[in-house]
Amino acid sequence: NPTPIDDDDDDDDDDDDNNKDNSKDNLIDISSTLNTNGHFTTLVSALYAVDLMDSMSGSWGPFTVFAPTNDAFDDLPGSLTECLANPKNKAELSYVLSYHITAGRIASSDFYNTMTLQTYNGDNLIVDTNRGIKVNDAMITSGDILASNGVIYAINSVLIPPGFNVAKFIDTCAGGDDDDDDDNDDDNDDDD
Repeated sequence: NPTPIDDDDDDDDDDDDNNKDNSKDNLIDISSTLNTNGHFTTLVSALYAVDLMDSMSGSWGPFTVFAPTNDAFDDLPGSLTECLANPKNKAELSYVLSYHITAGRIASSDFYNTMTLQTYNGDNLIVDTNRGIKVNDAMITSGDILASNGVIYAINSVLIPPGFNVAKFIDTCAGGDDDDDDDNDDDNDDDD
């Protein structure tokens, strides 16, 4: 099991609980850290869209967040991005985004090859430390971005959960499989 980064608010005997020179005292929460970093604006917008930003604010946590950069989102196929951004696909977007969040505050020095991390959507990430540090196929490009309630790792691609069929999702989304008649159309509505 990974060793969480010492949050200096513990009950152990290492005398760090009252250390006023600790840099953690100056840290802001994960939501604020992501918000103030210009490399994560797409992620921040998506997290707000599915109401996950509040879950990573204040004293909630600790969390480890594998945060795709704006470039990572830009590298997604346009049709996938459009479909995930559609408000009617909020559940799918939430499922994908929660695959980037794990419980606990994991230091990069605690990652080891073939380490398994359970995410908030219930699926697992696999760590590869052979050449740098990767989670699944995403390379960590910037690590140990500390926040008061966790740690953030910038990654170079969006993680797609193993149970998420991208082709089927895009086909369903692009195919206009719209069963709700809330778009004010006049096609065969039998409600008059």
